Amino acid sequence: MVSIELVRYPDVFLRKVSKDVAFPLDDKINRLITWMTRAMYQHNGIGLAAIQVGYDVRMFVMDCTRYQGKPQVFINPKIVKNSEETITDSEGCLSAPGKQGEVKRYIRITLNYKDEKGDEQQKTFYNLEARCIQHEMDHLEGKLCIDYEKGEYSRDKHNAQTMVESDFRAKSDS
Repeated sequence: MVSIELVRYPDVFLRKVSKDVAFPLDDKINRLITWMTRAMYQHNGIGLAAIQVGYDVRMFVMDCTRYQGKPQVFINPKIVKNSEETITDSEGCLSAPGKQGEVKRYIRITLNYKDEKGDEQQKTFYNLEARCIQHEMDHLEGKLCIDYEKGEYSRDKHNAQTMVESDFRAKSDS
């Protein structure tokens, strides 16, 4: 199996705000969904945003099961409701190996999104799935878990971090 390379910190591409995905999905986006799911499993992740494989589109995949057999696809997601209760916990990221951030997240969220067929969905997620979705939603906005200071997002910390461009996109566009 071919090793799927991820965009890694400190690449500036991770700071891009992702664009909406147009429907109906074309072959390129359908292949991207397969590629992202494969990459998520290959790197032992529970979620992966398109930006992490070199595409700045508002889409991510997630599978919080133990058996890596139930991937979910979220296209053009929007959090429409969240709990008042939050929990701060340590998070890692496939795009920032070896680094962690203390991040405060809502323990319950309601998400509007489209599935790969283009059908509108609305679902409430709890605990680990809610945390994972919020983490991936941050990626769609160009934020990383290592940008948080004492649980809160810090724009100053984000701006202070040195970012570099890699040759990754040249590889992913071919």
